[in-house]
Formats: sequence, structure tokens, C-alpha cells
Amino acid sequence: MIYIFQDQTKIPAAWLKKVAALQAELEHLPDVDARKAFIDRHSVVWGEIKNQLLEMSAGKCWYSEAPDAVSDWHVDHFRPKKRALDADRTEHEGYYWLAFDWKNYRIAGSYPNSPHRDETGVTRGKWDYFPLADGCGRASWNNRDCSGEVCLLLDPTNPEDPKLLTFDETGLPRPSAPQVGVVKKRVAATVHFLNLDHQRLVRARKQKWRETSDWIEELLKASPPDPDACTPQDHERFTRVNRKLSELTAPSSPYAATARACLEAHGLSAFVNRPEEINAAA
Repeated sequence: MIYIFQDQTKIPAAWLKKVAALQAELEHLPDVDARKAFIDRHSVVWGEIKNQLLEMSAGKCWYSEAPDAVSDWHVDHFRPKKRALDADRTEHEGYYWLAFDWKNYRIAGSYPNSPHRDETGVTRGKWDYFPLADGCGRASWNNRDCSGEVCLLLDPTNPEDPKLLTFDETGLPRPSAPQVGVVKKRVAATVHFLNLDHQRLVRARKQKWRETSDWIEELLKASPPDPDACTPQDHERFTRVNRKLSELTAPSSPYAATARACLEAHGLSAFVNRPEEINAAA
């Protein structure tokens, strides 16, 4: 997971006008059942900007960074639109007022987003789950302030959240600060509900780590320990390898977070390419 900048300039003005009208209709509906039925009738609307949302992540799942070109992409509502489930499946009313808010949308692959049984028979996938920290109040139709919610799932559109998740050489997701309880808890919930330790993803990340490690070896070969011993050829090789490492860690690269983790594990964080942080700081 890396930070995804939600670029409103990519969203068509006509679409924004359409959903503003839908939102106005939604506001005047009398009850929960009417709201749910209205949302269902207009459920095609978020799919209309799927390509624009995919462009924001360079064609990757916002949660897993997988470039899945053979499955249908889902436009996930981060805060579920019709019902929200706690970790224990306690059901709450959904975030109806966010059904047509594109800032609540996340592009997701089928495994992170849909219910699937894992090898142990446990159902995984985000689906309608939106677990909050214990003792935390939920926003509601009559009190829509979400600022007091402490969501356990890491959000790729929050620049601070992806920093809490890292990966090891086996491709498994890990908390970046396992000694900090809050980080450990949120990463555990995210991995579980988004199915981020699925074997397909683990294998792909392991391969990415190996590829990055191979280029790290090339980097070290290209730069002798004695700086005065560097030849013009060494500088040329260094530039070429540095460019490749920049490509591997760029936001457009599949599993960029894994390549970044590999470089950081080797004490080479200076070679990590994080241009998306410019948007986060803006």
C-alpha cells in the first residue's frame, strides 16, 4: 500500500453535477429503506468514473498495489454505503450520505474487496466491514461527523496510513513499528480484512523483493567503497542502476511498497522514489 492522491481534476464536471443532483434527492428521502432502494437504483454511477480512479493509482488496486488486468475492478466505498460491520459482524447503518461522494471511493481488486474463504475456512475480504477501535462512536445520518471515528483499516488516501505497513523478504505484510500497539492492531486488521496475505500477493511481493535485491547488488558493484577509486564507467553504471531503482519504487510500479521496504532494509532509503509525497504535503 502506498499513498494515493485523490485528484479532483480527473473527475468529469458533468459527473460531479449528476451526483450532486442525486445527493439532493437522497437528502429528501423519508427513511432508511427508501435510501437503500435509491442507492441501489443508481449503483452504476460510481462505475462511471472507474477509469479516472484507476488513473490515480496507475492502474493498480489501491489496497494491494496489484495490477490485476484479468479481473473486474471494484469501486469500493471505504465507508460502506448501506451497512457497516464490526469485526464481530455486529451490524450498523451504512454511510448513506457518502454513497455518491467520490472521495469515499477506492479502487479494489476482487480479493481485497470481496468475501473469500481462506485456507482455514475463514471468510476474508473488506466487503461491508468497517471496524472501529473499541469504544469509538460511529457517525450516522443525523450526525455525519466522521472525525471522531478511529478506523482500524489503513486508508491509502491518508498519507500517514501507508507508512504503518511494510513487507519482508518473504512477501508477507508486517507492521512498520511492531513495538507500537496501535500500529500492530491496525496492520493486523488491515491484513485480515483486505486479504493482504493472500498467497498470490505474497508470491508477487517476494519476486519484487528479489528483483530489487538483484539491483541493489548491481548498485554496490557499481560504486567501489573507496570514492577516489570510482571511474567514469562506475559513475555511468551507478546512474543506470539508480534509474532502475527509481522505476521499481515509483508509484506506477506494481508492489512499489515492497521495493521500498527492500531498499530500507538494506539501509538505502535514499534511493526510494516517493513523488506522491509531494501531493500529500501540498
